[in-house]
This record gives sequence, structure tokens and C-alpha cells, in this order.
Amino acid sequence: MLDQNSSSQNQFWSLLSKKLSKEATPEELRELQSILLNNPELHPQADMLTEMWQQRVINSNVGSDAAYMRHIMKHKDEFFLEENPIEINADDVVSETNSGFFNSLFSKRRLIIVTLLAFIMLITTLYLFTQKNDTKLPAEQVISSVVTKNGNRTKIVLPDGSQVWLNAGSNLDYNNSVFNKDLREVTLNGEAYFDVTKNADKPFIIHTKKMDVKVIGTVFNVRSYNDEKTAEASLIRGSIEVTLKDRKDQKIVLKPNEKISIPTQEAETALSRPGKTPTVKNTRSIPQIIVKELKPNPVYNLIPEIAWTQNKLFFENESLENIAPMMEKWFGKKVMIANEALKNIHYTGNFENETLEEVLSYLKLSKSFNFRLGNDNVVIY
Repeated sequence: MLDQNSSSQNQFWSLLSKKLSKEATPEELRELQSILLNNPELHPQADMLTEMWQQRVINSNVGSDAAYMRHIMKHKDEFFLEENPIEINADDVVSETNSGFFNSLFSKRRLIIVTLLAFIMLITTLYLFTQKNDTKLPAEQVISSVVTKNGNRTKIVLPDGSQVWLNAGSNLDYNNSVFNKDLREVTLNGEAYFDVTKNADKPFIIHTKKMDVKVIGTVFNVRSYNDEKTAEASLIRGSIEVTLKDRKDQKIVLKPNEKISIPTQEAETALSRPGKTPTVKNTRSIPQIIVKELKPNPVYNLIPEIAWTQNKLFFENESLENIAPMMEKWFGKKVMIANEALKNIHYTGNFENETLEEVLSYLKLSKSFNFRLGNDNVVIY
């Protein structure tokens, strides 16, 4: 028979706890079975505690099990409180039958106490195992990053089947461990063209520096480079909902062939007082939202906002100052304008397989300027 105070006793409860919490190894299960075979008196307690634990699992969760354990530990003294001893006079006569009855009663009481104690031990051990498992439950931050350098473009397929084309100088991040479970969320710095797999139960959200774009299933383009003055979202088909980071209560729903533009740089406004000349400037974030229709260029039959997805470097009536970063990303070379007077000259152009030198040579035909090509940069003057 197993010694109730031995280390083997503790081993028995530990093994039983591991079995119920599904932590036991095959060797430990065999050891537990061996203990039960050699100590048949443990079978009733093991069966009862197993049934009690299974009922707790069916009707409760981990949190309530922990609370139940704390409740039992709090009131354990009430369970094991010894009753006031009964004084028996020498003259009292106790028959053998009554003596057997009281012995039986005390034996049952001892069994209940032992069982309750065992149950407390079991709950405590299981709670510790459960807590250990809980620390494993939060999903690891498995961030997947797709980066395209200047001069490159790429296409990826997300775990939900959505297709994304990334323009040059862009990066797209998403948590691969939780993506497509409750939500489909990505973070974008740069420009991307999305063809999102429709799933009404799991909205697709793109987070950018200035806005969040929420979709169900649609085709659209988002441009939000940290070094550019404007962020844009252009809807080709379907529907998207745009929320500004600094205006959470305001949502703009775009219709097909609509585009929203939001300044990414905070506007400077003068802070003035009556009778005094404004001397202090206050920086406030007041984006001027512009929603307009997407229109294809009548000459080239291209929608400028998504021409890059057709491998075309296209700009329409853009200033050289704005064209310079476009060429940087397209060709992967730093473009510097040394002559300030050239920055506000506007151009329209459509290029596909031309080199940077060929593009600049074309532009200088209409408005004369000079340029100097280096290994990794070009200077316009």
C-alpha cells in the first residue's frame, strides 16, 4: 500500500495532475498506471477527482478554475476544522455496535478530509500547469516584412489570397501569426496596388502614417511615402472606407473611380493676439481632404495613379520638384535639383523601358536644363 506521507504519494498526485492537464509524457503515464496497479485503494480517489476535473472543464474556463481553487484554499480551514472533543464519562457504556458505527463514521470523515486535501493538491497543481500553458497562448509577434528597394517593384500574395503589387521604395508589414484570423491588417509605407479577396467577416485594413483604409473585397491603390507631402488612396472598383489618424470620428467612403488626397505634413498657422503682430508659429494638423474623380489621360489612355502597375513611369502636369522623387524610386538613383528656378517647371511624360538618362534628355527638350550623371546620383542644374 502506498504510504500517504511518502514522496511516492506526491509523485502520484503530480502524475495525475499532468495526465488531466494533458502534460504527461508516455513514460509518466506508464508510471501512473503502475502506481495504480500496485495501490488499488487509490482508484476511487483518482476516478472521483478525474470526473470532478472533467466536469470543471466542461462547465468552466481556466479563469473560473483558478477562482475555484482560491475559494477552496480560502475555506480549507473550515473543511478541516476539528470539532470540539466529546467528553465521555467513565460511567458511559458504549456498545460494540455503537463503537463500530462511530469508527465507521470517523473513517468516512477521514476519507472525506483526505479526498478534499487531495483535490486541493490536484487543483493547485493543475492551476500551475494551466498558468504555464497560458504563458504560451499569446501569439508571437511574427512580423513578415516585404521590402522593395528603389528601382524595383514586386508582387506578393498574402495568406488570405489577396494580391499586392508593391511599388519601388515601399515596405509592407503584417503579423503572420494572427493575419486572417479575426482581422486582416497590414502596415504600408510607400505605394501598393491591392486586389483584396472578399471576406465580409474579416475586413482588410491598411494602416499608413496619415490614414487607415478599410475594405472587404475590392481593387484600389494606396500611396503613402513618409518623405512625400501627400498621401492618396485611389479606388478602382468596390468600396473602401478611409479614416484619418487625427480625425477618428470622421470616415470617408470612396466610390469606384474616386481618389482621396491628404497632406502628410502639418500646416503652419500663425498664432496672433489682438493688437500685436504674429510672432509665434503654432504647428497644427489640419489636413485639407480632397476627393476627386479618377480620370484617364486622353492622350495615353492611362489612369496616372495606377500607371506604375503597368510598368509605366507616368506623370501628368507635375512639377520637376515632384517628378524628382518619382525618378529616384523608379531608377534607384538620388535626384538632386541644384537650380531652384527649375523646381516649378511642369511636365507630362510616359516612359516604360527608357533609362534615366533618356528620360532627362526628353524632358530637357521642352524646358532646357543640364544634368550630370554619377554612379548613384544625378544633379539637375
